Amino acid sequence: MIKERVIIVGSGISGCTAALRLMQDYDVTIITKGYKEESNSMLAQGGVAAAVSKNDTPKKHFSDTFQAGCFHNKVLAVNQLVTHGPMVIQKLIAEGMAFDEQDGELALGLEGAHQLPRILHTGGDQTGKFLTTFLQEKLTNVHWQEQKMAIEIIKQNDSAIGVHCLDKENRLHTYYGEHIILASGGLGQLFPVTTNATTISGDGLALAYRAGAKLTDMEFIQFHPTLLFLNGRCHGLISEAVRGEGAKLIRADGSAIMTDVHPRADLAPRDIVAATLFAEIQDGNEVFLDITAIPNFEKRFPGITANLDAHHIPFRETKRIPVHPGAHFLMGGIRTDLSGKTNIPGLYAIGEVANAGVHGANRLASNSLLETLVFGEKVAEYIRTQKINPIDHPEIPLSNQTQTPHLPDKQLLQEKIWETLGITRKPEKITEFLHWLTDFDYANHTRETAEISHMLITAKLIAESALKRTESLGAHRILKGVIK
Repeated sequence: MIKERVIIVGSGISGCTAALRLMQDYDVTIITKGYKEESNSMLAQGGVAAAVSKNDTPKKHFSDTFQAGCFHNKVLAVNQLVTHGPMVIQKLIAEGMAFDEQDGELALGLEGAHQLPRILHTGGDQTGKFLTTFLQEKLTNVHWQEQKMAIEIIKQNDSAIGVHCLDKENRLHTYYGEHIILASGGLGQLFPVTTNATTISGDGLALAYRAGAKLTDMEFIQFHPTLLFLNGRCHGLISEAVRGEGAKLIRADGSAIMTDVHPRADLAPRDIVAATLFAEIQDGNEVFLDITAIPNFEKRFPGITANLDAHHIPFRETKRIPVHPGAHFLMGGIRTDLSGKTNIPGLYAIGEVANAGVHGANRLASNSLLETLVFGEKVAEYIRTQKINPIDHPEIPLSNQTQTPHLPDKQLLQEKIWETLGITRKPEKITEFLHWLTDFDYANHTRETAEISHMLITAKLIAESALKRTESLGAHRILKGVIK
C-alpha cells in the first residue's frame, strides 16, 4: 500500500518531533536549507520549561506564561502547552532522553519571569544541541534533503501539495506530498545582531504569505538582552540561565543596572531587560554580566565557557562578560489552530514560524523548546486522523517572476530593519521604511535572490503590523513624540 507523503521544511526540534511520530506509517521527507545540524534548536542553551517538580503545577506555569505575554496569549493554546508539556517530557525520558540531575532528581534552573525553578537542561547549557541530536538520531526512516532551500509552496485547487526548492547550485527540485509542514524557524537574520543560525531569515513566513496563509502578531519580536559583545560585534548567546544562577547586569563602574527597574531585577521579563540595556548603550555605557556569584560557572555552562575562551574573554580574572541585546525570537507568525493547521488545506506550521497564541506579546523564557515538542506531537496526532489517498500530480512549474530583479544589498537591508524595527520603533521611521521597500522586486530563481526577497516580504509584514499596533505592548515598543 502506498503511504501518504509528509513534507517537513526544517530540521529543528518541532520538525524532528513530528517526523519521529509519523515516520513508521508515512513517507516522510525533511527538507532543510543548510545541513540538518543548522537550526536555532541546535543553538538553544537555557532548556525546556515544564511543571515537573513537586511544588510546581501547570496552573503556575500558565500564570507565568500569561504574565510574560502581557495577557495577549490565547487561553486554550497556553493551556495545551503547560498541561501537555510534562507528559511530553516524561515520554522523552522514557525513550532515553537524559536531562541533567542533581542528587538523583531533575536539576531545574530558574529564568526570568518564572516564579520558581522549572527549566530542565542537559549538557549544562547545551540543551538544544543534545535534544535535537537525540531526536535526529531516532529518525531512522525519513528522507533527508539537506542544502535544499524552499522557495515556493505548490498549490492546486487552493490546497498545498508540495514544495519547490533550490540546491547549492540553484538547480530546481520539487517534492509533492499530502501534508506540508512548515517548521522553518523564525527571522533572526533580518537583523545584523541576532542569536539565530545563519539560515534563519524568515523563509517559511514569506513562503506561507505568498501561498495565501494568514499571519498574525508579526510586530512582536523578542530581543534577547545578553549576547556576547566584542569589538562592535556579537558572538553568540549568553543564556538567561546565567542570570538565573546569580549573575548581575552591571555598568563599567560596577553599578547594578536592573535593581530599581523591576521587582525581579535581573530576572525581569526579557522585553524590560533588553529595553533597559539598549537605553544604557544609547547613553554611551558599556554593559556587562557580573558572574562573581556563580562559583561553578565553567561546570554549569561548558558551552558558554568554550565560546568565551574562543573569543579570548578574560572572564576568569574579571568575572565580567560584555553583552548587548540582539534579535532572538518571533512571537507572531503563521496563524494556526492547536493542531498546527493553517487556513490552507494541507499546510501546517509548527515551532517558531507558527503562531497558535502560546507566547502572546512576549515569550516566557524556555517556553520555545516546550512549544516545539508539544506542537510537533500535536500536528502528528492530527495528521494520523486524516486519510488521504496519494495521487500523482502533474509537474507544476515555478511561478513566473522578474529575471533581473531590483533588490537591496543584504547588509543594507539588515541595518535598515534594525534601525526601524529594532528594540524601539517610531511610526514615522516605519512609514519611511515601508516606502523604501516599494522600490524592490521579488525573485526566487537563485538562493540569494530568494533569501533577500523573503527578508523583504517578512520585513514589510513586521512594519505593517507595527504601525497598526499604536500602543506599546510586550516586545513591541512604539515611541511617539520627540525622542532624544
